[in-house]
Amino acid sequence: MTDGGEEPRASNTTASAPRSRSNWTASRVIGIVFASIGGLIGLALLVGGIAVLVAFAFSRDDHGYFNSDRHRLESATYAIVTDDIDLGADEVDWAPDKILGNVRVRVDSAESVFVGIGSDDDVDRYLGDVSYDELIDFDGANPDFEPHDGRAPSAPPGDQDFWVARSEGSGDQALTWDAEFGRWTAVVMNADAARGVDVEADVGVKLDWAIWAGLGMVVVGLLMTVGAVIVILLIGRRASRPLPMA
Repeated sequence: MTDGGEEPRASNTTASAPRSRSNWTASRVIGIVFASIGGLIGLALLVGGIAVLVAFAFSRDDHGYFNSDRHRLESATYAIVTDDIDLGADEVDWAPDKILGNVRVRVDSAESVFVGIGSDDDVDRYLGDVSYDELIDFDGANPDFEPHDGRAPSAPPGDQDFWVARSEGSGDQALTWDAEFGRWTAVVMNADAARGVDVEADVGVKLDWAIWAGLGMVVVGLLMTVGAVIVILLIGRRASRPLPMA
């Protein structure tokens, strides 16, 4: 009862329920996003490292070379030359030549042939005015050539002293070269510089460091993937905890 003798009125306004809050804060969402990206990068490194190790174990020959398919190279000119092989003209201090590996060029011919590798400038001076075919594509069943018109060579290729690696003879011939930084061209000619080159050839590369690169990719990829999973689980667990009552 009040002093006026009236009963107090019950309030029709009920207390509003407290608004629920989410534990998924902006920082946690960003953490999940970055952890997921890191996990995907780690997974890619892991798969790539495994692929490198599998190739190193099963795709090399008995001498440790990764080889291309063997193709027949035939030209009515005086020489077959490769497109410029750019291995970096400016060597940097932290990149030793060993990182380039060893290159092997194998040819098979009934005639006596010459196979050599020389710098672009030296080969251009020797064959600049000579009729030759430039090998553009070596991957397909039919290699692609770009013809260059000219005259006959002034001297056989074996008489030149600029070759950094060379092999000469009939039958199976193998040129091996410890690759160096620079711009290079590979040349196949008849040993007597006669017109008409007909050989079967393949190219191989030996990279002894590939196994360490593969192992490194596997280790880093595994660590990144596991780390990303742990971070995602921790963030998810903290976000799922109930908020304390106010």
